[in-house]
Amino acid sequence: MGENDISARLRALATDDKRRPETARLRDVFDDVETALGAGVPQADVLAELHQAGFTMTMASFKSALQRIRKERAGGVVSKPKTVAPSIEENSNKETKETASATQQATNEEEEDLENLSSEEARKVKRERKAQQFIKSESTNPLVKKLMDQQKDKDQ
Repeated sequence: MGENDISARLRALATDDKRRPETARLRDVFDDVETALGAGVPQADVLAELHQAGFTMTMASFKSALQRIRKERAGGVVSKPKTVAPSIEENSNKETKETASATQQATNEEEEDLENLSSEEARKVKRERKAQQFIKSESTNPLVKKLMDQQKDKDQ
């Protein structure tokens, strides 16, 4: 079993709606939900559409999940700034600006690519991209190490 096979299996787990909590699935369509709510669509109608898509949450859990996701997005993740020597900091700022510019350009290109897909396909691509951020290489991923060890035990 190669690293690519394991990575593909882990990505499949991260994008499989049957194995993911409803709040995680709601995060995938959160922007669309907020757009509908912002346009004046009642929460009950949005929830009814989600039920059509396979969600089973109650109105209370829907409201709670919306509140948690909004709070997560508003707060973001804040990390402590590192103390760096001035000369290194100046170079870092320049590299950061260049990286940010390149990242923004890549993001714009990715968004253009997603516009050509159906909404379901676009959500799947977004989930796969998000999952890719958390998948580590075989040498550092404890889950992959465990799977590899189990495979080796079976092979012996």
